[in-house]
Amino acid sequence: MKKSPLFTAAMALCAVLALGELYLIYERFMASREAAKTLVARKGELQGMADLNPPPKREVATAIEADLAKAQAALTAMQAELKGRGPAAERLRSAKVPANRTDAFFDLASFVEKTRELAKKNDVLLRPEASRFGFTAYATEGPAADHIEPVFRQRQISQYLMEALMEAKPRALLSVKREPTPDKAEREARAAAHAAAAAGQPVDPGAVPADAEASMPDGPDYFRVNPRVTARQAGFVDTIAFRIAFTGPTAALRLFLNKLASFELPVLVREVEVETASAEDATVEDAVGATNDAAAEENPAASIVLAAVPASPKAAPKAAPARPAARPSNVAPIVAKPFSKFTVTVEFVELVTAPPPPAEAAPAAPPPS
Repeated sequence: MKKSPLFTAAMALCAVLALGELYLIYERFMASREAAKTLVARKGELQGMADLNPPPKREVATAIEADLAKAQAALTAMQAELKGRGPAAERLRSAKVPANRTDAFFDLASFVEKTRELAKKNDVLLRPEASRFGFTAYATEGPAADHIEPVFRQRQISQYLMEALMEAKPRALLSVKREPTPDKAEREARAAAHAAAAAGQPVDPGAVPADAEASMPDGPDYFRVNPRVTARQAGFVDTIAFRIAFTGPTAALRLFLNKLASFELPVLVREVEVETASAEDATVEDAVGATNDAAAEENPAASIVLAAVPASPKAAPKAAPARPAARPSNVAPIVAKPFSKFTVTVEFVELVTAPPPPAEAAPAAPPPS
């Protein structure tokens, strides 16, 4: 029996329609499953947001924005404070770094000469190891090329510290020490460590190389700041530390600290050690020619020590010697020396500027057709 062509075509069309319907049904089924999964995920997110404390309401968002604005204003004010103010800050900002070792040497020599004149003007004695104010290493030549910039910056900060101290009129300056300066390689390594810390990445302390000057032992110029008291924080805060030892009355320490507290430069006092001035500290010989005895003659009330001399049973009591240095060893002081020895550790604070984000590479130009 022959099949009709029309019937065969109709049956084929029905089969195609049936397959299409099955495909559409399957697609709708899969779409509904995806929509159900999405709905469950959205419900979970909504529940998570509902569980937040505080809840994400418009009032809460407004309060958060206000807190953020206050924090940004406080940060701006702190950054402005850490730039300093007044002539000292302006001098620090406008100073020109010496171009070579010779210029750096004469800059340091001029600083030493002017500071000695200031000490003489204020009747401050200088112990020989303090006569170059922490820069004894450069008495005959300037710093190496890699150290010119950091040494020059230390010199600027030291000038401010010495001027503040001389205005306080201590008895004598015993020593001035500073942290060793890093060279270019170490500065680059520190910058990389700062960038890593700012990005939240772990910083390997061994990644920063030890500088040749940094490996020097403590001496007339150098000291190591205690890691427990430093304000230095990798990626956020950098510091330059100094340690100054001097003798004098308590008023000299108070005036010096009050001057630093004015925050003309961002200098923080980290440690203050106070002890009774020893005999050696009390008889400082000035490196520029003056002596304790000469100063005592000008201001006898500052150095006279009353003493009781045991009387001889057959002789009349003798007056105490005029100079303490010639006093017999068995003399018992009645009034202690009015001077103390002060050791002050300070840090100049700088905020670390976050490195700019890396620029995106420009798309390559299409090759010429």
